[in-house]
Amino acid sequence: MRAADAPPPGFYAPDPYAATWLWVGIGALVLVAAWYAWVWWSTRERKVVVPPRITSDRLSRLRADYTRQIDLVLARAAAGEISQRRAHQQLSVLVRHFVQEVSGIHAPTMTLTELNATGSRLTPVSQVVGSLYPGEFGPRETATLVGAGTVAKQVVARWS
Repeated sequence: MRAADAPPPGFYAPDPYAATWLWVGIGALVLVAAWYAWVWWSTRERKVVVPPRITSDRLSRLRADYTRQIDLVLARAAAGEISQRRAHQQLSVLVRHFVQEVSGIHAPTMTLTELNATGSRLTPVSQVVGSLYPGEFGPRETATLVGAGTVAKQVVARWS
Protein backbone atom coordinates (compact mmCIF):
# COMPACT_ATOMS: atom_id res chain seq x y z
CA MET A 1 0.00 0.00 0.00
CA ARG A 2 1.40 3.27 -1.04
CA ALA A 3 0.82 6.54 0.76
CA ALA A 4 -1.29 7.93 -2.02
CA ASP A 5 -3.70 5.01 -2.05
CA ALA A 6 -7.18 5.51 -0.71
CA PRO A 7 -7.97 3.96 2.66
CA PRO A 8 -9.64 0.56 2.66
CA PRO A 9 -13.44 0.55 2.69
CA GLY A 10 -15.01 1.04 6.14
CA PHE A 11 -11.98 2.92 7.55
CA TYR A 12 -12.72 6.38 8.84
CA ALA A 13 -10.16 8.79 10.23
CA PRO A 14 -10.85 10.08 13.77
CA ASP A 15 -12.76 13.32 14.06
CA PRO A 16 -10.50 16.20 15.07
CA TYR A 17 -11.25 18.02 18.32
CA ALA A 18 -12.92 21.36 18.00
CA ALA A 19 -10.51 24.28 18.43
CA THR A 20 -12.71 25.53 21.28
CA TRP A 21 -11.53 22.72 23.55
CA LEU A 22 -7.91 23.66 22.97
CA TRP A 23 -8.58 27.21 24.18
CA VAL A 24 -10.65 25.99 27.13
CA GLY A 25 -7.74 23.79 28.21
CA ILE A 26 -5.19 26.59 27.81
CA GLY A 27 -7.49 28.93 29.75
CA ALA A 28 -7.82 26.40 32.59
CA LEU A 29 -4.03 26.03 32.78
CA VAL A 30 -3.60 29.81 32.86
CA LEU A 31 -6.19 30.10 35.66
CA VAL A 32 -4.43 27.43 37.74
CA ALA A 33 -1.05 29.13 37.19
CA ALA A 34 -2.54 32.51 38.13
CA TRP A 35 -4.06 31.04 41.28
CA TYR A 36 -0.69 29.60 42.35
CA ALA A 37 1.00 32.94 41.62
CA TRP A 38 -1.62 34.80 43.68
CA VAL A 39 -1.24 32.38 46.61
CA TRP A 40 2.53 32.78 46.53
CA TRP A 41 2.32 36.58 46.23
CA SER A 42 -0.27 37.04 48.99
CA THR A 43 1.41 34.75 51.54
CA ARG A 44 5.03 35.80 51.20
CA GLU A 45 6.66 37.73 54.00
CA ARG A 46 6.46 41.47 53.56
CA LYS A 47 9.34 43.84 54.07
CA VAL A 48 9.01 45.85 57.24
CA VAL A 49 8.92 49.52 56.40
CA VAL A 50 10.61 51.59 59.05
CA PRO A 51 9.37 55.16 58.91
CA PRO A 52 12.08 57.77 58.67
CA ARG A 53 13.06 59.52 61.87
CA ILE A 54 11.00 62.66 62.27
CA THR A 55 12.93 65.93 62.46
CA SER A 56 12.64 68.14 65.52
CA ASP A 57 11.22 70.98 63.39
CA ARG A 58 8.47 68.75 62.00
CA LEU A 59 7.77 67.35 65.47
CA SER A 60 7.34 70.89 66.81
CA ARG A 61 4.94 71.76 63.98
CA LEU A 62 2.93 68.57 64.53
CA ARG A 63 2.71 69.22 68.26
CA ALA A 64 1.51 72.78 67.69
CA ASP A 65 -0.99 71.66 65.05
CA TYR A 66 -2.47 68.84 67.14
CA THR A 67 -2.57 70.99 70.29
CA ARG A 68 -4.47 73.63 68.32
CA GLN A 69 -6.90 70.97 67.02
CA ILE A 70 -7.47 69.65 70.57
CA ASP A 71 -8.18 73.18 71.78
CA LEU A 72 -10.58 73.64 68.88
CA VAL A 73 -12.50 70.48 69.82
CA LEU A 74 -12.68 71.59 73.46
CA ALA A 75 -13.91 75.05 72.43
CA ARG A 76 -16.55 73.61 70.10
CA ALA A 77 -17.80 71.31 72.87
CA ALA A 78 -17.87 74.17 75.38
CA ALA A 79 -19.86 76.28 72.91
CA GLY A 80 -22.34 73.43 72.40
CA GLU A 81 -21.54 73.00 68.71
CA ILE A 82 -20.76 69.32 69.25
CA SER A 83 -21.86 66.90 71.94
CA GLN A 84 -19.60 65.68 74.74
CA ARG A 85 -19.62 62.20 73.18
CA ARG A 86 -18.55 63.55 69.78
CA ALA A 87 -15.81 65.61 71.42
CA HIS A 88 -14.46 62.52 73.21
CA GLN A 89 -14.41 60.66 69.90
CA GLN A 90 -12.59 63.48 68.14
CA LEU A 91 -9.98 63.71 70.90
CA SER A 92 -9.35 59.98 70.60
CA VAL A 93 -8.91 60.29 66.83
CA LEU A 94 -6.54 63.24 67.21
CA VAL A 95 -4.28 61.50 69.74
CA ARG A 96 -4.17 58.31 67.69
CA HIS A 97 -3.35 60.13 64.44
CA PHE A 98 -0.66 62.19 66.16
CA VAL A 99 1.01 58.98 67.36
CA GLN A 100 0.82 57.53 63.86
CA GLU A 101 2.33 60.61 62.23
CA VAL A 102 5.16 60.83 64.73
CA SER A 103 6.05 57.17 65.21
CA GLY A 104 4.49 55.24 62.32
CA ILE A 105 2.52 53.01 64.73
CA HIS A 106 -0.96 52.35 63.33
CA ALA A 107 -2.73 53.57 66.46
CA PRO A 108 -5.92 54.75 64.66
CA THR A 109 -6.86 51.16 63.86
CA MET A 110 -5.93 49.64 67.23
CA THR A 111 -8.43 48.81 69.96
CA LEU A 112 -7.78 49.72 73.58
CA THR A 113 -6.81 46.09 74.27
CA GLU A 114 -4.26 46.19 71.45
CA LEU A 115 -2.87 49.50 72.69
CA ASN A 116 -2.45 48.03 76.18
CA ALA A 117 -0.84 44.86 74.83
CA THR A 118 1.68 46.72 72.66
CA GLY A 119 3.92 47.61 75.57
CA SER A 120 5.21 50.52 77.55
CA ARG A 121 5.78 52.70 74.49
CA LEU A 122 2.04 53.14 74.01
CA THR A 123 1.12 53.32 77.70
CA PRO A 124 0.42 57.09 77.61
CA VAL A 125 -1.78 56.66 74.55
CA SER A 126 -3.66 53.72 76.03
CA GLN A 127 -4.27 55.75 79.22
CA VAL A 128 -5.73 58.65 77.23
CA VAL A 129 -7.86 56.37 75.07
CA GLY A 130 -8.96 54.48 78.19
CA SER A 131 -10.02 57.73 79.84
CA LEU A 132 -11.93 58.69 76.69
CA TYR A 133 -13.77 55.36 76.35
CA PRO A 134 -16.50 56.09 78.94
CA GLY A 135 -17.25 59.39 77.23
CA GLU A 136 -17.26 57.78 73.81
CA PHE A 137 -19.15 54.58 74.48
CA GLY A 138 -20.89 54.98 77.83
CA PRO A 139 -24.67 54.81 78.10
CA ARG A 140 -24.83 58.48 79.12
CA GLU A 141 -22.74 61.43 78.10
CA THR A 142 -20.12 62.29 80.69
CA ALA A 143 -18.63 65.64 81.58
CA THR A 144 -15.00 64.49 81.68
CA LEU A 145 -13.96 66.36 78.57
CA VAL A 146 -11.76 69.02 80.17
CA GLY A 147 -9.66 66.45 82.01
CA ALA A 148 -9.44 64.26 78.92
CA GLY A 149 -8.39 67.25 76.82
CA THR A 150 -5.64 68.10 79.31
CA VAL A 151 -4.31 64.54 79.26
CA ALA A 152 -4.49 64.45 75.45
CA LYS A 153 -2.46 67.67 75.24
CA GLN A 154 0.08 66.23 77.66
CA VAL A 155 0.55 63.16 75.47
CA VAL A 156 1.00 65.36 72.40
CA ALA A 157 3.53 67.53 74.25
CA ARG A 158 5.58 64.63 75.61
CA TRP A 159 5.44 62.06 72.81
CA SER A 160 8.60 61.64 70.74
